[in-house]
Amino acid sequence: MAKKSFFKSSVKPVTPAAPVTSVPAVDTTVKTTASRFSPIPKAEPRREVTREAIAIRAFEIYISGRGSDEVGNWLQAERELKGR
Repeated sequence: MAKKSFFKSSVKPVTPAAPVTSVPAVDTTVKTTASRFSPIPKAEPRREVTREAIAIRAFEIYISGRGSDEVGNWLQAERELKGR
């Protein structure tokens, strides 16, 4: 006796799909986010501000007309130059 086929005779074999002609683009960029292994950036040393530089800046504030009194101009110039 002949063995019966497991598959029905109406099932057709699978034909291969059409070949893919274009390949989708792949993002290969490297992310530059800081990781936990990144070195800690060193803080820039504070530059020393001389009395002469403060006096010059205080005078510039005075002649600009935006200043207040002598002490206020001095403190503003000091803040600007020291970056506070």
